[in-house]
Amino acid sequence: MEKFTKAFPSKPLRVPKDRQWALAGVVGSGNLEVMFERAARASDTMECHVETSIPGFRDSWLAALADFARHYPVGGTKVTIHDQGAAPVLVNLRLRQAYDHLVKTKP
Repeated sequence: MEKFTKAFPSKPLRVPKDRQWALAGVVGSGNLEVMFERAARASDTMECHVETSIPGFRDSWLAALADFARHYPVGGTKVTIHDQGAAPVLVNLRLRQAYDHLVKTKP
């Protein structure tokens, strides 16, 4: 088991105040869950907390998270990830799904 926290620069997230969080995925064998929570105030930083069952891939996680923060305006969010050995492509998918749930427009 490995746990780490890191903040990444990102443009501020701009969504309605009533959207406080979003969840994608479910923890299970070979999967992960990603939760986005809005910070109390706007910021230019995405704060990430990762807990993974597979140690030794911290640098890969940090690279993937930095890339996501660079391409999506997620400043002012806290991202919590619980991983059970998901493939890297699934990590990006879950990040994007949670982001899309948070920013989607209501019908």
